[in-house]
Amino acid sequence: MAGGKETPRQKMIGMMYLVLTALLALNISKEVLNGFVKVENSLLTTQGTLSAKVNETNTELEVKYAQNQEKVKPFRDQATQVNKSSNDLISYITELKARAMASSTGDYKEQEATNFDGFLGKDENGRDTVLNLQYIAQKDEYMALTEFMVGGAPNAPKEGEWTALQLRQSMESYRDELKAMSFKDNQGVTRTLPPNLLEQLDETFQFGTEMEDGKEVLWEAANFYDVPLAAVMPLMTKMTLDIQDIQEDILSWLLGSVDAKSYKFTNLLPLVVPESNYILRGDSFRANVLLAAFDGTNPPEFYVDAQKFNGRDSSMLDFESIESLPIGIDGLGKLRISTKGMQLGDVNYKGLIRFQGPDGNIEPYPFYTPSFTVAEPALVVSPTKMNVFYRGLPNPVEVSVPGVAGDALEVRISGDNKIKKQTDGTYVVDPGKVTEAKITVTATMPDGSKKTLPARDFRVKRIPDPVPSFAGKTPSDRLISKNTLLGAPGVSAKMENFDFDVKVTVKSFSISVSRDGTLVEKKSNSNRLSSDMSELLKRVSRGNVIYIEDIVVSMPDGTERQLAPMKLKVS
Repeated sequence: MAGGKETPRQKMIGMMYLVLTALLALNISKEVLNGFVKVENSLLTTQGTLSAKVNETNTELEVKYAQNQEKVKPFRDQATQVNKSSNDLISYITELKARAMASSTGDYKEQEATNFDGFLGKDENGRDTVLNLQYIAQKDEYMALTEFMVGGAPNAPKEGEWTALQLRQSMESYRDELKAMSFKDNQGVTRTLPPNLLEQLDETFQFGTEMEDGKEVLWEAANFYDVPLAAVMPLMTKMTLDIQDIQEDILSWLLGSVDAKSYKFTNLLPLVVPESNYILRGDSFRANVLLAAFDGTNPPEFYVDAQKFNGRDSSMLDFESIESLPIGIDGLGKLRISTKGMQLGDVNYKGLIRFQGPDGNIEPYPFYTPSFTVAEPALVVSPTKMNVFYRGLPNPVEVSVPGVAGDALEVRISGDNKIKKQTDGTYVVDPGKVTEAKITVTATMPDGSKKTLPARDFRVKRIPDPVPSFAGKTPSDRLISKNTLLGAPGVSAKMENFDFDVKVTVKSFSISVSRDGTLVEKKSNSNRLSSDMSELLKRVSRGNVIYIEDIVVSMPDGTERQLAPMKLKVS
C-alpha cells in the first residue's frame, strides 16, 4: 500500500516487472520470448491468488451483513459498487487482450466481432481468461498489434472502443470513480477513502508521458507502439493485478470500518440460495449452500440426500454414507442436482451441515433445499392480435420462455419475414411475400449454455378487403332517401371486424344513374364527389337507381384493390 512498507505481494509484482523491463531491452530471441511466457504465467498465478483474496473479503463482509443488516448495509452496498466497477474493467481488459492477440495472429477484423472468440474463454472458476501466450506462434509480432492498439501515429493514438487510448481513459475513469467514493453509514457519518488509499490510486493509475531515447512519448506509444505481443500480454495482465490490488485494499478498508464488536453470533442459520427455482428438463438445478456467520478458518461440511425429499421423513440425514459437497474458494458449498430423467413438478431435498462450535464439538444443522420446479422446455409465442401475420402491418408478438429472462432469448424468423424487438420487450413481425413463418428461439440458460426450443408455425396472409361506404350505406343496403343522398360527401372504406387499426385510402370511384332508360356515368379521381356527380345526384327522383362502382383503394401493404360495387334505389 502506498505510503507504507510494501507487502510481499507488491514486492513480487515489482520484481517481475523489473525482469520484464530488462527483457524489453534485449533482442527478441526464442529464449527471451519464452521468458515473457514465464512472466505472464507468473502474473496469472498471482491474479488467481488475488481473486481468492477478494472473494474471501467479500464473504467476510456478507457474514457481517447477515448478522446486522442495518449497520453493514452502507459498507456492503459500497463494496458491491467497487466489485462491479473492478470486474467490469477487468473483463474489458481481458477481452482487449483477446482482440489484441487475434490481431497479431491475423485472425481479427473489426467488422467481424466474433472472430476473436477462439482467444477468449473461461477458466475453471468461471472467470474470463485469454488463450495462454505459449500457444501463440507469433509472439514477436508487433506491426499488426501496433496498428490495432495505437495506429500509425504514435503522437496521435487512434480512437475507438478497443484501443490503447480507450484503455487509458477507462482506467483513469476507474481511478477517479474510486477517489470520489463517498457514502453515509447508518449513523449518518460521511465516509471517504483515507489518504493512503487516495495516494495509492494516484501512484498506481498514472498515465503521463514517458521518456524513450531522450524523448517524451505518450503512454499509449510507450506501452503499445512497436511493442511485441509477448511483452504486451504481461503488461495488460499487470494492469488487472493493479485493479485487483486496489479492489482488495478498498474492500479490506470497508470491512475494517465496520465495528466488529457489535456482532455476536447467537444463531447459526443454514442457508440455501438457488440460482433458479424454475428448471427446464435436461438442465441442472444449481444452488449455493452456506452457514450464516461462516468462519473462513473453520469451514463446515455440507451433505445433501441423493433422493428427493418425500415430504414426510423428518429424521436426521445419514451423512456417513454420503460424500460431502465441494466447497469453493468463496467458502460456499456447491450443490448440483441433475434433472435428466426426473419427473416434472416441484421437488426439494434434505440436507445436513456439520460445524465445529466454539466448544470444539461438531454440531449438526439439518435443512431442506427450497422447492424448485422441473419443467419441460416450452416456448410461448402469443400473437397479441390474432393467430396469423398480415403483410403490410406491424404484427405485435410476445415471446417468452418460462424461467428464462427476456434478455436471454435470441429470436429468429424464417423466410423473408422480419422480426424486431421493441423497447418494452415485445416483438413486431413484418411479414414478407411467403405464406408461412416459423419463429425459433434460443435461450441462454443460467449456467451459460444455450438451448434451442421447438419452432412455432404461423400463416402469412394479405389484409382482407375493406368494406366501401356511401352516405352510411354499404353493399348490403338497397335503399337510400333523397335527403341522405344529397348529404353524402363521397365514398369511404373501412375494415370491419378486423383487430388492426388499418387506414384505407379511396383513390377513385364512379357513379351511374339510370333515368328514363338512360344510364349517365360520372367518375371521381379521389374519395370526394365531383361537382358533376353532385349535379347529377340533385336531379334524381324516387325510383331512380344509383350505382357506385369501380371503387379503387390503396392498402397499407402497397397494393391497390377494387372493392365490391353498390346498388341503391332512391326511396
